[in-house]
Amino acid sequence: MDWRTDADYAFCEHLDLDGWAWQFLRREPAYRADYAEFIGVWRQLEAAYGAPPKRDFFKWKQDPRAWRSEAEIAGCGSEVCPGENDQVLIECWMGAKWGFRKFLLDPAIPMPEELSWREFAIEVEVAELRNSSTCALRPDKLALSFDLSLPLPAQLEAAKRQLIAARQLYARTAGPPPRNAREGAAIWRRWLRLLDALEAGETLHNIGPELELDQPEREAAAAINMRGGGYRRLLMLHQAPLFTSS
Repeated sequence: MDWRTDADYAFCEHLDLDGWAWQFLRREPAYRADYAEFIGVWRQLEAAYGAPPKRDFFKWKQDPRAWRSEAEIAGCGSEVCPGENDQVLIECWMGAKWGFRKFLLDPAIPMPEELSWREFAIEVEVAELRNSSTCALRPDKLALSFDLSLPLPAQLEAAKRQLIAARQLYARTAGPPPRNAREGAAIWRRWLRLLDALEAGETLHNIGPELELDQPEREAAAAINMRGGGYRRLLMLHQAPLFTSS
């Protein structure tokens, strides 16, 4: 596949949000390294105790290679598979780390027959402003203040209007953030080509004109962030919005 040839990325026309997330993740070097480690251990265990479903699971579980420390997984919470003595089976550990319900997929697979992602919760952060005279928020963040001593319904309705107005302003000044695969397809397709170009050893000086990038450094940073963890945000777009501006 040649990053300079847009036709080589025609497969993108058939991607849903799950597929887009996979395309970015499979390009992540850390994921590739983890998969190589995982499949190496897995094959050693299969050679020693047999392959599922005929493996000797009792002996399999006695092997230290089959386990990883639950404490090593950041931000997995209750999604971590049940383990023993704060240890998790390596397939569950790796799956939780990268967001799969099942164990890792080979990054060499362009289009898996099935993708089984974990659900990623959308959380609302509490902005702590009491001890700070200034609040440095990212451009895509908005902090609202609520009076906890007053009824919430009227405040939530006002917050809704504020959020809609703020999103519209952000869309006009920073470009509308994609809300689904249709809106994001052109951007994400360009980022895949950019990532492939970087992997091929090309410089942004050469990539920028070829892909018609106005801000090559900014887009490269966004694409690298997407493959490193931003793909999880794509999966959150599955959830229907509570309200829209229409």
